[in-house]
Amino acid sequence: MAEAIVSFAVERLGDLLIQEASFLHGVNDKVAEIQVELRRMKCFLKDADAIQNEDETIRNWVAEIREAAYDAEDTVETFAFKVARRRRSGLQNILKRYACILSEFKALHEVGTEIDAIKNRISSLSTSLQSYNIKSIGEGESSGSRNERQRLLRRSYSHVVDEDTVGVEGNAKILVEQLVQPDKRCSVVSIWGMGGLGKTTLAKKVYHHGAVRRHFDCFAWSSVSQQFNIRAVVKEILFKFMPPSREQRKEIEKMGDNEVLKRVYRIQEEKKCLVILDDVWTTEAWDMLRPAFPLQKAGSKILLTTRNKAVASHADPQGFLYQPKCLTEEESWELLQRRAFHRNDNDPTINNMEEVGKEMARYCGGLPLAVVVLGGLLATNHTLHDWERIRRNIKSYLMRGKDNYKQQDSGVSYVLALSYQDLSYHLKSCFLYLAHFPEDYEIRTKSLVRMWVAEGIISKVGEQTMEDVAEGYLDELIQRCMVQVGRTGSNGRVKTCQLHDLMRDLCLSKAKEENFLEIIGFQQVETFSSSMVTIPALDKVRRRAIYLDQSLPVESVAEARAVSKNKDEDANIYVKLNPENGTPLRSLLIFYPPEEETVHWMLRKLDLKKFTLLRVLSLEKLSLEEKLPKAIGNLVHLKFLSFKHANLLRFPSSIRNLGCIQTLDLRFFGSSGDGPIICSRMNEVIGRMKWLRHLYLPFDLRVGNGKVQWGKLSNLETLKYFDAEQWDIKDLAHLTKLQKLNVMKVKSFKELDAILKPSHPISSNLRSLHLFDVRTKVEEIDLKQLSRCPHLYKLYLRGEISNLPGHSFFPPNLTELILFSSNLKQDPTPILESLLNLTILNLRYDFYIGEEMVFSKNGFPRLKDLMISSHFVKRLKVDKGAMPNLKYLGIFECVSLEMVPEEVKYITTLQTLDVFGMPKDFIRRLQVINGKEGEDFYKVQHVPSIRIFTKSVPSITLIDDEGPFLYVH
Repeated sequence: MAEAIVSFAVERLGDLLIQEASFLHGVNDKVAEIQVELRRMKCFLKDADAIQNEDETIRNWVAEIREAAYDAEDTVETFAFKVARRRRSGLQNILKRYACILSEFKALHEVGTEIDAIKNRISSLSTSLQSYNIKSIGEGESSGSRNERQRLLRRSYSHVVDEDTVGVEGNAKILVEQLVQPDKRCSVVSIWGMGGLGKTTLAKKVYHHGAVRRHFDCFAWSSVSQQFNIRAVVKEILFKFMPPSREQRKEIEKMGDNEVLKRVYRIQEEKKCLVILDDVWTTEAWDMLRPAFPLQKAGSKILLTTRNKAVASHADPQGFLYQPKCLTEEESWELLQRRAFHRNDNDPTINNMEEVGKEMARYCGGLPLAVVVLGGLLATNHTLHDWERIRRNIKSYLMRGKDNYKQQDSGVSYVLALSYQDLSYHLKSCFLYLAHFPEDYEIRTKSLVRMWVAEGIISKVGEQTMEDVAEGYLDELIQRCMVQVGRTGSNGRVKTCQLHDLMRDLCLSKAKEENFLEIIGFQQVETFSSSMVTIPALDKVRRRAIYLDQSLPVESVAEARAVSKNKDEDANIYVKLNPENGTPLRSLLIFYPPEEETVHWMLRKLDLKKFTLLRVLSLEKLSLEEKLPKAIGNLVHLKFLSFKHANLLRFPSSIRNLGCIQTLDLRFFGSSGDGPIICSRMNEVIGRMKWLRHLYLPFDLRVGNGKVQWGKLSNLETLKYFDAEQWDIKDLAHLTKLQKLNVMKVKSFKELDAILKPSHPISSNLRSLHLFDVRTKVEEIDLKQLSRCPHLYKLYLRGEISNLPGHSFFPPNLTELILFSSNLKQDPTPILESLLNLTILNLRYDFYIGEEMVFSKNGFPRLKDLMISSHFVKRLKVDKGAMPNLKYLGIFECVSLEMVPEEVKYITTLQTLDVFGMPKDFIRRLQVINGKEGEDFYKVQHVPSIRIFTKSVPSITLIDDEGPFLYVH
C-alpha cells in the first residue's frame, strides 16, 4: 500500500506544479526533485509491500517512506494554500502589502528547508534498500506476501440472494422440512459452522423458499453481529412483521424496551412467524434476545446462524442443530468454473486450465467464500500463464489454513490477502477507502465514486471523465468479488454496494496497518444526559470516520464512551472536534445509525478552521444547535460536501468560498423541521463554484428576488430540486453538460422548450428528468419532444396528461417510467408495452381514470418491476405471454379492482407480490385461512414472496436516483 501512497504523492506533486505554479514560484525546482526521488523509490515498494509482514525492520522502513510521501504532499499543499490566501485577501495598504511579501519570503524559506529535510529522509531510506534485499519490481509484476488471520464477521441482507451457488439445495431441503413440517416441535433451528462456510447463503435460500413463504404469515431477517443493540434488533423485527405508519413509528419510538419486546412476542403468538437471526456470536446475546420469542408455545420458528456450536445448543436444547458440509472437490471446481468463466461452460480455455484450476480449488479447503473470491481473482486473469502464476502463490497462502482447518478459519484470510495484493495501487486505495463505512452499511455508489475523485485517488485515463474511471474501478472490485452489489438501477448500473464481513475485516485490518484512516466510535449504552466529548487529533492521520451511537470492532483505532453524571438532562451528546497543531485531514465522514429516525447525537462548535487541506466532508443527518461556523468557508480545498438530511439553523452562506467544490448536497432541513430554507443571496453562494458538477438544493428553498447566474456553473452535470417558480428554466440552457435534472413547480411543460431543442447539447446529454407538479395539462405534442433525448433512461412526470404519444416518440433508451396523477382517459398499456427497454414502470395515484387495462401477449418484453395504484381500475387483463420477465408486482390502493388476473399464474418469473390497502374481499381471495385456499390463491401460489398488509396502508415514498424502486415505511 505504500506503493499507492507514493504513487499518488508523485501524481499530486506533479498536479501542484501545474495547477499552483504561480504560488510555488521559488520552490518548484525542489518540488520537482522530491518528485523524482519518490518516483525512483516507487519501483522498490511493490516488493517491500509484499514482504513487510515477514520482517519488522522492512515494515518500519515501508512506514517511514509512506510518511515521507505524506509529508511532502502536505508541506507543498499547505504552502500553496497560505500563499494563495494572502494574495487573494485584497490587501490595499502598502505597509500591509510589504508585510505580506516579507511573510511570503519567510514562508518560502521555511518550506524550502522542510522539503530539503524530506528529500534527505528519502535519500537515507534509499541507501538502506540493498541491506534489506528489497528488489525493484516493474509495472505489472507482483510478489507474494503473507497476511495475518482475519477475524470473521458475518453480516447480511436478506434481499441480496446469490443465485450462483453449488451444493446448497440439499441442505436447504433439510432445514425447510424442520421448519414447516407440523410434527417438528423444535422452536429454534440453528446453522452453525466456521466462517465462510456459507451459513448466511443457506439461510437466505431457506428464507426465500416457496414452501417456507407459504407456511408462515410473517417474516423478519436481522443481522445480530458481534456487537449489537438489543432494542435496534427487536425493533427491526417488529417493523418487518408490521411496517408501521409514521404515527405508529413515533409511538414505537416512545415505548420502553420491555414494551417493544412484548409487542414482538405477542405477534408471534398470534401468527406463524419466521425470524432469521443471522450471525449470533455469544450465548449472552441470545439470552438478551430470548424474551422476544414464545418458544415451544406457538407455530413461530427461529432460524439462527452462528460460528459457535455452544450458542446453537444454548438457544434451544431440544432444537435442531445443523452443520453444513464443506464443498467437495468436484463442487469446489464447479463453483470455481462458474465464477472464473462467467458461467460459460463452452469456453475452450476451461480444458487447458482444468488441472491447474482443480488444484487451486482443493487448496480452498471446501469453503465457498474462498472459492468465490478466488474465482473473482481468476476471472480477470485469462491465460494459463496467469493461472500458473497464481497457483504458485496460492499454495503458500492456503497451506497453513488447510493444515489448521478444523481449528480455525485461517485459510480464508489468505485468499482475501491474495486478492488484495493482486490489486493495482489505484484499486488498493479505492478498496481501503471503503473502511470508512460502518458494518452492514449500504454504500451509495454515486457518493462513493465522487469521494474517490475528490480525494484525488482517481487519475484521468484517456478521454474518460474521472467519475467514469472511478465507476470502472468499482466494477472491477465487484468483479473480483471484493465488493458486493446491493441494489441496481433500471439501467443495470449499481446503485448501492457493501462489503462482505470477511472483506470488511480485511479492509479494516489493512487500513489500520497502513495508517490509512482513523475510526472513532461512540456507543450509547443507555440514555445519557448532555455532555461534551472532545475528539483529539492523532498525528499524521489523513482520514477519519466518526460513528455516533454505534459499536465498533476491537480493531478500531479509537473508541470512546460518553457518560454523564446527571441523567435528568437532555439526552444529547455534544461532540467537539479538536485539531491539535493542525491535522492534515483529507476526509471526514460522520455516520448515524440507519435505524435512528430521531438523531440523539449532535456536533457542537464544529471546529474546522485548522482542517485546511480537507477534501471530503460528510455531515449527513447532522443536528446542530448553533449555526454552522464560518470556518467552513476556509476549507478551500474541499471538493465534496454533504448536508443531506441534516438539521441546520440557517443556510450556510459561508460555503461561498469553496471554489474547488465538485459535489454539494444541500438537502438539509431547518432546525424546526418545518418551514422553508431562506437564502436571499444564492448567486453569491454558488456563483463562484466553477468546478461544481453535482448540486442538490434544499427541498424547500426560498431565495426571494435572488437570481442565480446559472451560466457560470458550466460544469454542472446534476441539478436537483430546481424551483421553476423562483427561477426560469430557460436560464439552464447554458448548462450544456447537464445530465440529470429535477425540477419542481413547473408552470408549463413548454418551459422546457429552451433545453429540449434538437440542436441543444442538453437534449443530447440528458439521462434523467424529474418533473414534479406540472401545473398545466401536458399535451401529446409536448411529450414528443422527449424523443430528442437519445440517452434519457429515467422519466418521472407528475401532472395531468391529455394523451400519450405513440411509443416511437418516447426516448429510445427509456428504462424507468413513473407517471403520477396523469388522469389519462385511455388505457396507456398499448403504448407503454411497446417500449422495448422499459424495466421499471410505476403508475401512481390515478394515472388512469378508466376501468380496464389490457396487457397483451409479448408486451413489456423486459419489464421487471410493475406497480399500479388507481381508484378507478376495476379489471386487469393479462394475456398469456405478457411481461415474460416480470419479477415484482405491486398493487396499491386499487380499491375498485375486483381480483388478481387469472393469467398471473403463467408469469413464472414473478418473485414478489405486494398488496397494500386493498378491500378485505380482495385480500381474502388470495389467502389461505385454516387450511382453506381463497378463490384466487391458485393464481399466485407459485410466487415465493407474497406480502399482504390489511390493517394500515404504509406510506410509500419514491426515492430519487439514489434510491430503490420504492421504500415501504
